[in-house]
Amino acid sequence: MTILDCAHFDHMTGADRALQLEVLGLFRGQVEGWRGAFASGEGWREAAHTMKGSARGIGFTQLAAACEAAERADEAGRAAALAQVEAALGKALVALEQFAADGG
Repeated sequence: MTILDCAHFDHMTGADRALQLEVLGLFRGQVEGWRGAFASGEGWREAAHTMKGSARGIGFTQLAAACEAAERADEAGRAAALAQVEAALGKALVALEQFAADGG
C-alpha cells in the first residue's frame, strides 16, 4: 500500500500542483499542534479526529486508519494507539517531503 494515494490527492485538488503544495504545507503546519495534544493528553482524541479528516482528504489512508483507531481507544490504550498514529505520521511526512521534492 502506498503511503500517499496520489490519484485521490489529484482528484481532491484538481491535480493543481500549487494547491497540492499549499495543502501539504498546511498539513505539515498542523503536525506540531496535534503532537502537542497527544503528548499532553489534553484533547488527544479531538486531535486524532482532526488529523484523520486531514489525512483522508489528502490521501494518507494508513494515517487516517491509525487516527480512527486512536479515536476509539480508551485511556488505557491511548499510548499504544498514539504510537501507531506517530508511526503512520512519520511515514506520511516522508511521503510529503518526497512528493514536494519530486513533483508527485
